[in-house]
Amino acid sequence: MELQENQAKAIVKEINQVLPQKINLMNRNGLIIASTDPERVNTYHGGAACIIREGLDELRISYDDEFPGTRRGTNFVLKVEGEPIGVLGITGEYEEILPLANIIRKMTELLVHQQEYARLQSNLRYQQSLFLAEVLAHSEVFLSREQLEHGRDLGIDLQVPRRILVADFVARDNELLAGRHEVLQRLEPVVRKADSRCICTVTSQLMVFLTSICDREGVYELAERLREAAGRQGWDICVGIDGQAQDSIHLSGAFLQAKKALQSCHRKGNIRIKGYDEINMEIFADMIPLMVKQRYVQKIFKGYTRQELAEAINTLECFFEHDGSITRTAEALFIHKNTLQQHLKRIAARTGYDPRSLRSSAVFYLVIYFYQEMNL
Repeated sequence: MELQENQAKAIVKEINQVLPQKINLMNRNGLIIASTDPERVNTYHGGAACIIREGLDELRISYDDEFPGTRRGTNFVLKVEGEPIGVLGITGEYEEILPLANIIRKMTELLVHQQEYARLQSNLRYQQSLFLAEVLAHSEVFLSREQLEHGRDLGIDLQVPRRILVADFVARDNELLAGRHEVLQRLEPVVRKADSRCICTVTSQLMVFLTSICDREGVYELAERLREAAGRQGWDICVGIDGQAQDSIHLSGAFLQAKKALQSCHRKGNIRIKGYDEINMEIFADMIPLMVKQRYVQKIFKGYTRQELAEAINTLECFFEHDGSITRTAEALFIHKNTLQQHLKRIAARTGYDPRSLRSSAVFYLVIYFYQEMNL
């Protein structure tokens, strides 16, 4: 372990807020990496080099330049777990600084301990995220017995049955307010309160939750809690839920299912939580190339301007959402029933397909779905 420059700067800043002494922190090569005197940073301190080289606990400097680059004061070795990581230098008379020297040294060593712990925790989270990204991308080929054991070493137990929830912002504006990692950090305590064994990560630009809650009611309740917690922070999110993997080997398939459910939420626009078992046409429609979908929409609505197409799709979507009810659709669109009838007749005349016909409804249902994806 070695004293890092960013650690040293943070330590000097922290100590300088409560103590007036001039302080230098040197690495094991004798280079000053942080100081209350900016001009001394990146200069050589011969006293610190001597302490490390000769294994001293402290070294008093009686006059300036007694060692190259030194000033009068006292230098103390810094140790973590018995190993020297650097040197603390305090400028001033030995008798004046001695009462504070051990306090400052212990404070410094404590801060290094804390920062090292934080660094290790950050590295652990990074290793966990890499492991989970591999699992969610291709668990079938990645998850060997050795990898399952490696996961347990990282604190990820994949032998526990899991369901997968994925979440993302409803509107792009939310991305300007907070990143997904920040949102996940705020939501994690809520998830852990409901499921202490839940694993949380961000991958494929989505917030992912591998919960050990497996029953349908419990999973949907967890999704509601996520949305409520995000809403209290001012974030509107939607959540997609998998169709439940057979085991950990099939988690990548479950992840894809949850993503499809999430995409369905985005397409509909008015649904915030959806499970894979609730979607139907999306299961196979995603296999159709986007260009083919565009051509199909253009074929059915040939000659429509972009604005006319948007208005027609809005009318049809509302019409189908209300099961073809003229009365309820007109109320939802805030227009008269006769006006709605005229709109539907105009669509039938221009496209050759009557929305009020059961035979034509499948055509328009496909068009609506394709149009939503084109504009997603």
